[in-house]
Amino acid sequence: MRLLLNNIEDAVDQKYLVTKSLKNQAAAGTVIHIMGATTESDGVTVKYRVTKTGEDYSCKFADVKQFSKWASSDNFLARYQDNLTPADIRQYIKVCNTSFMSSGGIPIIAGIAVALVAMLIAMIAGKLLWWQLVTGVVCFPVIIYFCVTTFYKRRRNKVMSQIYNKVSAAWGGVVLR
Repeated sequence: MRLLLNNIEDAVDQKYLVTKSLKNQAAAGTVIHIMGATTESDGVTVKYRVTKTGEDYSCKFADVKQFSKWASSDNFLARYQDNLTPADIRQYIKVCNTSFMSSGGIPIIAGIAVALVAMLIAMIAGKLLWWQLVTGVVCFPVIIYFCVTTFYKRRRNKVMSQIYNKVSAAWGGVVLR
């Protein structure tokens, strides 16, 4: 579950997932524990510990928003990072941090544009009547949007199911009902 962070002091004593690598510090996909944070006139300074290696680092960000882009609060990965490989963590980050344009907006827009151009060419050639064009303009975008979003949702669910299966395999005697 993601946490909305308004003040950097709220991040102290919590675990975060690094989503973007910092040179010679924390790599993307590692979990860090925030040890301390201060707000200064020129930005925020964060002192953190990489949980796997136990090494302490300090980093400066322009504001809390920049810190939130670098690391996100994620209780799931903070709890179960030992059960996942780095590839699983990268896949989890990729699936969780997607926007509309990166997860299907471009194929939707391209599909709609191609459908509209094909219908206009057919109308100019005399193979398509005006009411068929209007029906196509209304129906094709809806069909393309439905197909692309369904594809991406199924892919996301498949990835998340594989990750949850790896985590739950280590639970042992726990029975889920």
